[in-house]
Order: sequence, then C-alpha cells, then structure tokens
Amino acid sequence: MENMLALLVVGATFCGFFWLGWWFLSSLWSQKSMEESTDPAIQGLWSSVFAFSCNLLTLILLEMMGILSNRMGLLAWYATVWGLLLLLLGIIPFYQVYRLLLICRFPQRHLIVGSTLVWILCMYAFWYSGRFLPGVPPPTNGIFTVEQAVSRVGVMGTWMIAVLSGYAAVSLPYSYLSLFVRPVEPYEVTAMEEQYRQVQVLCAEKQERIEATKAELLRMGAAGTLGNGAGRGSNLLNGMVRGIMSFGAGGTPTTPQETIRALETEVEGLTSLCKLLLVELQELRAERVRAVESRTFMGHAKNFAGYCLSCYCVYKMWGAIRALIWGENLTSDPVGAALGFAVRYFSNGQLSGDVASLSQYATLVFIAAISAMSLRGFLRSLRKVFGALLLRRSSSNGGQSSNGPRSSLVAASLVLLLAQVTGFYTISSVLLIRKNVPLKYRPNMDSALGGQLEFQFFHAWFNGLFLAAALASLLGVWCQWRAAADAGLDALPLLPTHTAYSKR
Repeated sequence: MENMLALLVVGATFCGFFWLGWWFLSSLWSQKSMEESTDPAIQGLWSSVFAFSCNLLTLILLEMMGILSNRMGLLAWYATVWGLLLLLLGIIPFYQVYRLLLICRFPQRHLIVGSTLVWILCMYAFWYSGRFLPGVPPPTNGIFTVEQAVSRVGVMGTWMIAVLSGYAAVSLPYSYLSLFVRPVEPYEVTAMEEQYRQVQVLCAEKQERIEATKAELLRMGAAGTLGNGAGRGSNLLNGMVRGIMSFGAGGTPTTPQETIRALETEVEGLTSLCKLLLVELQELRAERVRAVESRTFMGHAKNFAGYCLSCYCVYKMWGAIRALIWGENLTSDPVGAALGFAVRYFSNGQLSGDVASLSQYATLVFIAAISAMSLRGFLRSLRKVFGALLLRRSSSNGGQSSNGPRSSLVAASLVLLLAQVTGFYTISSVLLIRKNVPLKYRPNMDSALGGQLEFQFFHAWFNGLFLAAALASLLGVWCQWRAAADAGLDALPLLPTHTAYSKR
C-alpha cells in the first residue's frame, strides 16, 4: 500500500510538471504572437524533458520527507535518470535529424535509415568528445554506460551553470546599485523622441517619392509608343527627378532608374538610423525609469540590496578561491554542521541535544529553496533567450511571421535545443546539490547516476569557471563604466532637432 501511494505521488508530480511545461511553452508562443502553431510532438518532447528535470529535483525532497521507501526511491531514481538521458541523447537528437532531412527533401523511403546513420555519427562525436573533456572517468566498465553519459552531460552542464552564475553574480548587483544609474532628465527623452519622429517622417517622404517615380515610369512606359508625347513626358519626368534630390558635385542622375536606386539607398540608410534611434530611445526610457525609481523608497531598498548582493558576490568569489586551493568537504552535511554550530554558539553550549532531526528539516528547506530558485532563475533566463530569438526571427521576416519550411525548422530546432539545455542544466544541478544532501540519502542518487563519480571535480570545475566568469564580467562592467566616464557619455549627445532650433 505504501509503495502504491508513493507511486501515485511520483506519477502525480510528473503529470503536474508535464502540464506546467506544456503551459510554459504555450505561453511563450502566445506572448510573441506567433501565428504558426507548435508541433504537438515538439511540445510533448519539451514538456517531457521539463517534467523529468523537475522530478529529478523533487525526488530528493520526497526521499528526505520519508514518502519514498528505499526500494521505491531507487526505482524512481533509475526511471527518471534513464528517461531523461534517453530523451537528451536519443529521441531529441534523432527527431532533430529527422526533421532536418525531411525539410531537405530526403527520399521518403530512406528517411529513417538516413536519420539513424546521422544520429549514430552525432552520438559518436558526443562520446568521442569525452577524450578531451576533463573529469570524464576512463571506460573501465564500457563506453555506453550511465556513468559515461552522466559525466559528459555533467561537465557540459556545469560549464553552462558556472558561466551563467558568474555573470549573474556581477550583473545583478550592478543593476540594483544606484551608483550606476544615469540621471536622465525628461527633456532628453523628449528630444530623442522628436529626433526619432523626424527620421520616420523623412523616411516616409523618401518612400513616397520612390513610389511617385515608379508610378511615373509605369505611366510613361504605357505611353512609350507615342512619339512626341513620349518625348514631352520624358522631359517632364527628368524635371521632376531633378527636383527630387541633388547629388552635389557628383551631378544629377541621368536616368529615372538611377534616381530610384539612389533614393532606395537613402531609405536603407534612414531605416538603419531609425532602428538605431529606436534602440537608444528604449535605453533612454529605461534609464529614465531607473532614475525615477532610484529616488523612491523601493529604489533605496534595491540600492541596499545591491550592496548586500555585492558583498555576497565577493563572498562567493572568495569561497571559490578557497575551495580551489584547499578543496571542499563532500563527506558531511554542511547545513547540519552549520545548524549544530549555530545552536551551540547561541545557547553557550547549554543545548547539547541531538540536532539531527532538526538539521534534516533545515536541509530539506535549504534544498527546496535552492531547487526552486535555481529553476525559477533558469526559466526566467530561458524566457528571455527564447523571446529574443523569436523576436529576431520575426524582425528578419519584416515583422511578419513566416509559415514556410525554413521558419518551421528554425522554430522547432530552437525548442528542441532549449529542451536539451534544460536537461543538461538539471543533471548538473543535481551533481552540485548532492553535497547538501545528508549522507544517508545519497546512495540511491549515486547508484542511479552511475556510481561513484568524481564529484570533487565537478565542484572544482564549477568554482574555477564561476570565478573566471565573475572576474571577466566584473572587468567588462568596470571597463564599460570607465570608458563612459572618460568619454563623457553620461550625457548622451543628441542631434539637433527642429524644436531645439525653434527655442533658439
């Protein structure tokens, strides 16, 4: 009965996470106003990866809460790890290759065979890369084992987590501190808006002239068989063209076609300038919002949080340096040790009772918080990346969605790639969270992950990459701030506008 209840709990959590992943992807598509619908197979693959990933983190909590027995916990761990690896290394890559060959009009009767051969080549490249990846154990028990797969996925995923964490450790305090907020005044935003509007008007006028010239060419082409009439029309057209634009020292255009090409060149330049001004205007508005917010109570609170985050960033960097030099203790529970030290310190040694049960609940809360914050931050980053790529794809199509094969292939490949990134991220997170799990709950996790991996290496790999990414981000932010200060870019130079001239 207990095993049946545990099975129902694991199945219910998996179904809930599957629905959450389906809803998350659907909301991304709807927010970006994409006309084409997502392939149900692709959405199902993404939701499955998301459900297995969340279930992998949930199993730690369920086992610590005593919901899963030792046997049921081991079975759930094996099913989740094997299912996630099957999706990441088998089904998703094969389906990506299958769709690619299908779009390339590969012969239908050889599609499965061709997809299988290409997938085998991809898997060979993935396994062969283990020779060059640090931390991959030698294949003493064979190449195609869970240990070999998890070690390769863990090294790649840890690299991704460390780089993202190092960048966030610097960018988040930088975005909170009022010290780096530029004081933008309302007249600067107004002047930039006026400048952007003038460029839009000028671009529209040039476009109207192009259309007028093309219409005149069509009208004169229809009347080209009339002798004198065509001559008078040509003279009229040439006079109109000369009035459209002047080329200065280069002379006037000799034919209407040259005039149209010159005008189109000007329109392209004005369009690029308009896009640049729009980006600057959006940045200026954002800085104005930050400047106004920094003067409020919430702004002062964010500024205080920025200083706290800066101290935490320095602490994390020092912790990474210390761990690289002296290593980390992975044989004890750091949460329980810290709780025991705190109890003894604040009670002056009077409370000498067993704190094992209390530390277990503290560890449970700590791991739940780590898992929730990690998953929340990853989904927010994923939403930003997904939205930016979809926006770029939409803008490359002239602001309209395309339902062609190439557009569908790009959208599908993007979703499947993000699904693989999610799986890599989760497996690496479990490898790093393991040190916070009490010792008696680690055997099932270690057995499902392939045995005794080099967990010390994953932490050293993370600390080194985190430190390098944080220092590189800190150097980049400092260079950007110093360059802006030296060049006097705190006051953005604006081009003159008609409003400015009228005030003079």
